[in-house]
Amino acid sequence: MFRLLFLFIIAVMTAACAAGVTSGAKSRDNDPQAVVGKTWQWEMTITAEAKISAAVPERYTLLLGDDGRAQVRFDCNRGGGSYTISAGRLSFGPMMATRMACPSDSQDFLFMRDLSRVVSFYIENDRLYLGLEKDGGAMRLKPSI
Repeated sequence: MFRLLFLFIIAVMTAACAAGVTSGAKSRDNDPQAVVGKTWQWEMTITAEAKISAAVPERYTLLLGDDGRAQVRFDCNRGGGSYTISAGRLSFGPMMATRMACPSDSQDFLFMRDLSRVVSFYIENDRLYLGLEKDGGAMRLKPSI
């Protein structure tokens, strides 16, 4: 009986300590000014069906300008288009890009496809998360160095 009571007390104390510990992680930020004017590198897209990691994030970048225009690097191609942004909401108009032949390992099509499906955003722990339509997952981007 004493052993059971002791284990119960330890479990309660552990749970209480865990609940009181903060990780120091920043809360989610959905302010457009936290996103605009910075260059972001695509790290991955996670959906219910797959996790697609960018082999070389530097080859896939996104810069949202103050003028409502996005500048995008799609591997060896450059392009962009218009975008609209408000608190937690983001969407892109049609994207245009140069049509150079990229290396066979290019993920340019996947990056462009996923950007066209973006409907929301937030920043958490210095990462930009772009939510895809119809609960289709999210893209994760990191700040460019």
